[in-house]
Amino acid sequence: MFEVDNINNIMKSLKEIYEKEETLGRIAFRGEYEKYGISEIHCLDFIGKIKDPNVTKISQSMNMTRSAISKISKKLLNSKLIDKYKNPENDKEIYFKLTELGEMLYKDHQIKHKKWEERNNKFFKNIDKEEQEVVASFLKKFNNYLDKIIELEGDM
Repeated sequence: MFEVDNINNIMKSLKEIYEKEETLGRIAFRGEYEKYGISEIHCLDFIGKIKDPNVTKISQSMNMTRSAISKISKKLLNSKLIDKYKNPENDKEIYFKLTELGEMLYKDHQIKHKKWEERNNKFFKNIDKEEQEVVASFLKKFNNYLDKIIELEGDM
């Protein structure tokens, strides 16, 4: 049996964690990053990580529509953070690669991401294994539940 107050507290806490992570993300992205949105930085990150990145691969990796990735990639092209190219074997498909400036932002993002992990690890190292497993199990079940609802209600 579930307790409504517990459910409300859990959902409130998840929302607060999300909002605080967003705030910390905005703090981390001050300076050079302020010119770009978080989606643009994450798109840049995937272009740096994926082999032969194109709109389809990036949209799948970021769980965004191809149209949204097309818009983001146009901004990145206009900002001179990426270049586009075609593979000689497949003349129809357009791929992306980081420019020198894009590579600098990509590497900076990697460093910031590592610092984020280290920051959170300071907290999690003080949580015992059983508690970590309960929370991880709960979050996995909740995510799977939400995935099923999204699947039932259709793509956006």
